[in-house]
Amino acid sequence: MLWSSLLVLGLVQLSTSKASSKRWDNLAVKHSWAQTPHGWDHKAPAPSNYVFELRIGLKQNRIDDLIDNLMEISDPTNARYVVRLAFIVLT
Repeated sequence: MLWSSLLVLGLVQLSTSKASSKRWDNLAVKHSWAQTPHGWDHKAPAPSNYVFELRIGLKQNRIDDLIDNLMEISDPTNARYVVRLAFIVLT
């Protein structure tokens, strides 16, 4: 009974969440060039409504340690295994 109640609460939270909410509304310019970089050619300014997708990958530091820790805490036979339930209060 408890698990079904938790499942229903989780599904209600998931269905009422805003999936299309803006996550990038606090952007700021971190760097800009006064001149075109060497080897590049300036053809024309981009249209004001042009949008492009930019993805930046950061090097993972100590990824093996992270994987080892995740494996330990997700193994029910390990002493570090902990079951935690997160409750989100709907307001």
